[in-house]
Amino acid sequence: MAVQSLADRFGVHLSAGTTVFRQGDPGGSIYVIRAGQVRVVKESHGRRRIVSTLGPGDFFGEMAAVTGRPRSATVEVIEDADLLRVPAEKLQEMVVGAGEVAIRLIRHLAERLESANRFIDVLLEDDVTARVILELQDTLQSSEGSVAPDITATNLALKLGADKSEVQPALRRLNRVGIIETSGGFILVKQPERLGEFLDFIRSSGKK
Repeated sequence: MAVQSLADRFGVHLSAGTTVFRQGDPGGSIYVIRAGQVRVVKESHGRRRIVSTLGPGDFFGEMAAVTGRPRSATVEVIEDADLLRVPAEKLQEMVVGAGEVAIRLIRHLAERLESANRFIDVLLEDDVTARVILELQDTLQSSEGSVAPDITATNLALKLGADKSEVQPALRRLNRVGIIETSGGFILVKQPERLGEFLDFIRSSGKK
């Protein structure tokens, strides 16, 4: 099915600040991002954690659409977005009729599993600095090696499901040893190759 045909049938435009759906809502559609950005947020025990930020070519909502279960996270538009909202039954037809769609869906689900495994690694760390390092490594990897993605203490805390006051001492620790520096509220990873070394040091020393 041609992209324009899909856009004519399933295209929606949402402005920044719009909530696409909320955690717990019924899941009946999968969304594909044609333009703009959205943020996936998980809410638990009164805390919000940013799971990921998605852009053109990414899709979301597939788990609830495939399983029929409620939405597992909230999705918010952070940059005016053009989306394809494809009903679950239409997705099944596309998967059956187009091998490329099936392959992309499988690849995406595999990436979600890998991301979940990385997050489990973060949760298993007792040391907050170790958790911050793992999150910084994941952010750098997601930005394809850029040493200057948009990282702030607030966003780190949201991603870790922690308070900003818990994250700040870890950032000061990394700043003291020269691995990061902060400027204008943003965190610059000056020596990304040392993140792994410092993580090994923390694990071997057992220091908090």
